[in-house]
Amino acid sequence: MQPANDNSPLYLPEQAIAQRILGPKAKVRWDSLALVLEREGLPRVDPLTGCRYWPAVREFLDRRHGIRQSALPSAADGVEVWQ
Repeated sequence: MQPANDNSPLYLPEQAIAQRILGPKAKVRWDSLALVLEREGLPRVDPLTGCRYWPAVREFLDRRHGIRQSALPSAADGVEVWQ
């Protein structure tokens, strides 16, 4: 796990997420794989940023493989309404 202060972006675009997860196979497989994983709880693309929150994606994958047992929401709770 990366330290909290490593200055890496927290929200990553689909191509960056795919590359981190699948490496060279990313372009071929990510779109269909992401649909299946979202049904299992993969965090969805955040509507505000248009990206996925990488720490939550990493947590999901770690839980899926039995490394962690905590629960995280699979999607943002909604669009903020600023008054």
